[in-house]
Amino acid sequence: AANVPMHNAIRAAHARGLPMLAECGGMMALFDNLVDKEGQTHRMAGLLPGTVTMQKRLAAIGHQAVELPTREGMAGQTVRGHTFHYSTTNTPLAPLLHARSPRDDGSGEAVYRSGTLTASYVHLYFPSNPTAIAALFGG
Repeated sequence: AANVPMHNAIRAAHARGLPMLAECGGMMALFDNLVDKEGQTHRMAGLLPGTVTMQKRLAAIGHQAVELPTREGMAGQTVRGHTFHYSTTNTPLAPLLHARSPRDDGSGEAVYRSGTLTASYVHLYFPSNPTAIAALFGG
């Protein structure tokens, strides 16, 4: 939270329109605030509106499948991954989509988009669909 130069560099990259993917802890760092387990609030990078709050217990675990909202007509490209985190988010930002649980096809983690930033708790497994991942980064 105290790494202001890192926050500034990330904000500058986002302002330049560079494609960005923030997974789990990376996404947490991009929210306005993070509340730790002791209840202390820390200012973060501020690219995503809202607050991440650390929990004492595991908040989510499991496999996820994400139909990535990629460029150039790549809709329908699914990338597999997993989720494992001890925090929750409170944001006014509407999710672009939700991942799904491949086991029971239930709703999974939110995927957010802000400009060229795509963010989620899901840790994507790039080899599960390299073409979709490349398109996500403009390739």
